[in-house]
This record gives sequence, C-alpha cells and structure tokens, in this order.
Amino acid sequence: MNFWDDPKFSRLTDAVGDWHFARSAYFEHADAPTVMQYAVEQMTNQLLKREPIDIKAPVLRYIGTSGAGGHPCTVGLELVAIDIGRYVYRLTNESRAPRRWGKEQRFTADCDRRFAHWCGQLRIVDSAHAWPSAPRALLEQYVLKVVAAEDAAACVVEDMAPVVVLQREVLDALRSGMGFLTVGKEGGSHLFFDGSVFRRKDYGDGPDRSAAYADDASMIDCLRRFFDWDARQDSYPHPKPELEVWQYIHSQLRTR
Repeated sequence: MNFWDDPKFSRLTDAVGDWHFARSAYFEHADAPTVMQYAVEQMTNQLLKREPIDIKAPVLRYIGTSGAGGHPCTVGLELVAIDIGRYVYRLTNESRAPRRWGKEQRFTADCDRRFAHWCGQLRIVDSAHAWPSAPRALLEQYVLKVVAAEDAAACVVEDMAPVVVLQREVLDALRSGMGFLTVGKEGGSHLFFDGSVFRRKDYGDGPDRSAAYADDASMIDCLRRFFDWDARQDSYPHPKPELEVWQYIHSQLRTR
C-alpha cells in the first residue's frame, strides 16, 4: 500500500478554510445542573465554564473548547426546562478541522461517531417534546438560584492544614525506610530517602535516570508532579482537592 493511501494518514492539499461540524440533542435527567455539568465533563473529557448570566433573561449554559491537534472542539450544556423530578438539557457539539488536512467525509464520520457515543450514554428526547409546561419564570428563578449556589461554592478555599500534616507524614515515612515503587512494561521508578537526601531513580527501556532532592520542599514538589495523573485519573478532567491527592500519595507508600 502506498503511504498516502493508508487511511490513517492524509495527503496535504491546497484547500483553504475549515470543515465544520455541528450537532445538538435534547436529553432528560434526574440530576441537577451542577451534577450534570460534572458528568458531561467526564463524559466528554472537556471542562465546561458557565457563561455570563443576563439577570433580565437568565439562561444556564456551560461551554468548553479544546484545541487538541489544532482542531477546536466545543461542547455545550444548557438547561432548557425543568419539571417535577426531571431536568431537560441540550447537549451541543461543534468542531472544525483544516480542509487541507483531510476529507470532509472522514472528518464528519469521526465527529458523528463521537457525538453518537455521548448520546448513547444519555436519555435522548425528541426536541418537540423537550419543553414541559412549567412557566418560563419558574425556570429563570431556578437558574438564578443555581448561579448563586455555584458562586458561593467557588468562594470556599480549601483548608491546607490537613494537607501539610499528610505531607509531613509522607516525608517522615520515607526517612524511616519506606518508599514508592512503580513498575510497568517499559520500566519503573523508585522514590526513597538514602540516609542523606531524597532520591528518585528511573529505570527501564530508556536511559536510567537519577535525581536528588536535598530539602523537603523539593521532594514534596517531586511527589506532587509524579503522582498527579494517578491521583486524579478517576476524576479527569477535574482537579481534585489537594487533601485527596495527598491521601492517594500516602496510600502508595511501601516498605522497602
């Protein structure tokens, strides 16, 4: 097969502009907007930010855009109606890709497949029946209530005192002879205290590497970066409270 005939690759062309994809679907759910926002973020791997609210005509809409590979993909979640025991939402997806990088059919098929995968996890309803009979004023009052609650929650600052305690416990455990050891197909890492300084040693298919950390602050920074993905992969793309991150790190200590 010729390289450029391989469907995994595309021959660059002189085409200008972008291919454009846009889809939307209505779905109903028993979860309130803040919970639903979190669920959609996990489903799409895209953090959503609430759009500014017009007090005179409040609309609750969350939007997020990623630009991986230079192909912007925007996800939107909007509360469109409320009823007893349910909420009706509108999920939107808009994507673009340079025409010079590929064919429209392949681009559209990939986008359709992704959007269908998301919709397959939701209870889709026909748009003609997506609007319960509840008064519009009731929806607007509810939107303002949600916004006030979200703004209040955003003002809460995490108490770092328990985090500092856990960090100290981790460092003390390293000094007492415990360590961290990760093993994978391509190698692993060992983080420990050698009696004088904290160390990290990496080994495997690539060149073995070693680094020393002379003080507590540098080792804490090393551990935080080293365990960042493992500690929060179950909540990605959301950040986790630092206390939960350090609880995870503490749980990974092993006797050397």
